[in-house]
Amino acid sequence: MNIPRHVAIIMDGNGRWGLLKAKSRNYGHKEGINTVKNIIEGSIEKKIKYLTLYTFSTENWKRPKFEINFLFNLLSNFIDEELDNLNKRKIKIRILGNINKFPKKLKNKLNLAQKITSKNSLIHINVALNYGSRQEIKHAIKKKN
Repeated sequence: MNIPRHVAIIMDGNGRWGLLKAKSRNYGHKEGINTVKNIIEGSIEKKIKYLTLYTFSTENWKRPKFEINFLFNLLSNFIDEELDNLNKRKIKIRILGNINKFPKKLKNKLNLAQKITSKNSLIHINVALNYGSRQEIKHAIKKKN
């Protein structure tokens, strides 16, 4: 069996899953973090070189503010709790998308995670944040002109 070099996953449905479990959307998002950890472990075991996680699209800004804040806090806490471990395991983190709208503290953590892990090469994890096809098309057109 051929193992792919690059796997991309759209992290969608966690909130709905939480509701189906008679819990909250935020419960589903929190459990999604455990899924991410399992995905990273499985990717390393299978020797997948690149993993892209589409986690927060431009459409996600339409969610209620408390849910957006919860998602940002989850990401922030994940970095706080896992960055040293990711770095020790030689995992490289790269942020894709435009994080300029994100809270300053979170932007700083995301940039720090990229900087600290920049020389690592066991697996490259791309985290897509504030991305969207319409945004990409507009950016490409502006760049061309």
